[in-house]
Order: sequence, then C-alpha cells, then structure tokens
Amino acid sequence: MVVSALFCFDLLKLDLSTSPASFAVSFGSLEFLLQSGVRGVTSLLIAATLSIGAPLLTMVTALPIFAFAILVVAVLYFAVPGNGFDPTFPAVIAMLLVIFAAYLVGAFRDRASHQRKVTEFFRHYVPSNLTDYYIDNPSGMDAVSDSRELTILFCDIKQFTSIAETLDPDRLRDWLNAYFGVVSRVIHQHGGTVDKYMGDSVMAFWGAPEPSETHASDALYASRRIQEEVAVLSHQLQGLGLPPITIGIGMATGFANVGHMGSRYHMTYTAVGDPVNTANRLQRCTGYYDLSIVVAESTIEKVPEYLFRELDTVHVKGRQKIVRLFEPVCPVEEASPELHKRLQLHGKAMQFYRQGMWSDAERLFAKLGRDDLTSREFYKKYVDRIQKIRTTKPEDESAHILDLTQRIG
Repeated sequence: MVVSALFCFDLLKLDLSTSPASFAVSFGSLEFLLQSGVRGVTSLLIAATLSIGAPLLTMVTALPIFAFAILVVAVLYFAVPGNGFDPTFPAVIAMLLVIFAAYLVGAFRDRASHQRKVTEFFRHYVPSNLTDYYIDNPSGMDAVSDSRELTILFCDIKQFTSIAETLDPDRLRDWLNAYFGVVSRVIHQHGGTVDKYMGDSVMAFWGAPEPSETHASDALYASRRIQEEVAVLSHQLQGLGLPPITIGIGMATGFANVGHMGSRYHMTYTAVGDPVNTANRLQRCTGYYDLSIVVAESTIEKVPEYLFRELDTVHVKGRQKIVRLFEPVCPVEEASPELHKRLQLHGKAMQFYRQGMWSDAERLFAKLGRDDLTSREFYKKYVDRIQKIRTTKPEDESAHILDLTQRIG
C-alpha cells in the first residue's frame, strides 16, 4: 500500500531503460502539489492518511470512506476560490482511485489467504472431499440427509487392546497416527470419504457426498491398497522398535442415510443404515477366518470384473438376515488357469455344503486343503464343522448357516 502511494505521488519511479530495471526517487510531483496551496496540501494529507490507514479498514467501511475522501477533494478544488481549473485535480483523483484499487487487491489477497487457512484447518476435522464438494455446490449445505447406495468400509487393528497395553501414551499416539495417516491417504486417493476414527477403527464410505457409479469397485481396490500400504508401514514401525500392525477390513454395499446428523450442540457428516452395521460386523469376522478382508455379497455383485472366494453364510449380531461372506482374490484378467480351476472346485464344494451334501462337500474341502497349503486351516474348519453337523443336526436345513452372534460381538 505504501509503495503504491509512492508511485501515485510520483515519488518513486521505475526506470525500465536500464538492465536490470531500477527505481529512482523524485520530488517533482510532491513540490507540484505543495505549490497548489491549501488544495494540494490537503489532498496530499488525505492520500497519505488513506495509504497508511487503508489496511485497517474493513470491506464494508472502505468504499464509503474513499468516496467521502474523493468528495472532500472535489469540494476543495471547486469550492475554494482559485484561478480557474486546477490541473492537479485529475491527478489527485487518479491517485485516490489507485490507492483504493491497491487496497482492494490487498484485501482480496488477504481474504483469499484467510479462506485457504480456514479451509486447511477444517480439512483436518471435516472430510476434505466434503469441503471441496460444498465449495463447488454451496446449495448442498442446506440438505440434511438422504438415502443413497453406498459402499461402507471398516478397517481395524487386530489385537489392538493387548498392543496398547505395551505402549506408553505418546508412543501409542504416534503409532496410531502413522496408521491413520496411511489408511486415510489411500481412502482419499480412491475417492472415499473418511467418516470417523473410533479408537483404532476407521470408518469410510464411497458414494457420497458426490454420487458414484463405481463406489463398490473403488472401495474394493482401496481395501487391497490399504492392505499393501499397511504391510509396508508395519515393517517400518518394527524397524523403530514399535509393534507391527495387522488389520482386518469389512465391506458392505447398500442403501444408507447419509448427510448431516446430530444435535444443535454437535453435528457430523456420517452414514447410518444396514450396510454400515453389516460392514462393521464383517470387519470383526476377519479374525475368525484369519483373513485381512471380508466382503458382503452385496458388494461383489457390483464388481463383476473381480474374482472372489466364498467364505461362509452366517448370522451376525444385530441383524436378522443372513449374510454371505466372500474374500477378494484378484481381478479376473490377472487370474491364472490354475486359480480359476481351484476357485471352481471351491465353488462346487460350497454348493454341496449349502445343499447338505455333506460327504461330497467334505471330500472336496479335504482335497482343497491338501492342494492349497495357505488355506489349510480354513478348509479344516469346514471339515470339522461337517463332522459335527453330521452328529448333531442331520435333518436341519439351516445347518450350513454359521451363527456368529455369540462368537463375534
């Protein structure tokens, strides 16, 4: 503002004829104004005052003050007796307008800087994609909530309680923050919205605030990336003498109510509904199956380009309907002929199991366990379960449905 005033008074000149360009000081225009008597001196004082005091003005008060200053100058030049038209009048008005323009530029720059700081501040507390959405769609802030098809993800650290007991509060905080940072970054990169952190658990969803036709596949690919990134982080933490991190992820797709919810004391942008509860329960199932990711049937129906292995049909706590569980394997195009063959055999075994064809199911599960050593314990569960069903529930048509309501909270 001061520099602009110096240019206006012609006290500071930019000489472009030199290389590099140089500044020079001149007092010619100042002397010219002073020679104009009361008019020139008063105009000079008004301009100097505005140059110094303008940064203190608000946007509301600046316009009337500058307008009043121009009015005062006009009164001075046309009401005070003199010898005709004073040639300094246009220069003084131009000087005041330039000072006002410089004020506007500075004010808008400061306002933009302030908005950036506020936006960055609230990005730590409000989902960043929600902030961006409301900047582009301000009318959306008036909406309370609506029903949308979403894909929900819960990510949790296995054995967190026992690990937390071994760490002091500061190291536990740093350990958790590193984990939250990796998971949240991957969620954002895949277009998801981080809903909340609950202890060591992260809840996220896809399909809001911006609608998405690919929310299920985006969430699925994010879950696989989270698994990879957390494995890298776990190795790094072990190098620092911190405990490793093993995660469990549950996912489900369905219609949920999403938007602003809460009270006049506190509001949050969140999703509630059956898929939220289901995803939460499926995350807890990962420990039972000793897997990293468990997906509901509602999600795999939306991602036909991916291969899944059926895990089970279960009852989970808090839900009347049964849930078919699946494990994501890989994209169809990446699967080898051997993998396709093994999954087909697995699918046939699951079909026999659901139909109560216990002998055929047991034979195939035993074969799969011998051929796939990494899944031996998983198939052993089925062999043991079939042997128990044969002795306790031979006529029960729902014997193939596993009740996890008591085993998993």
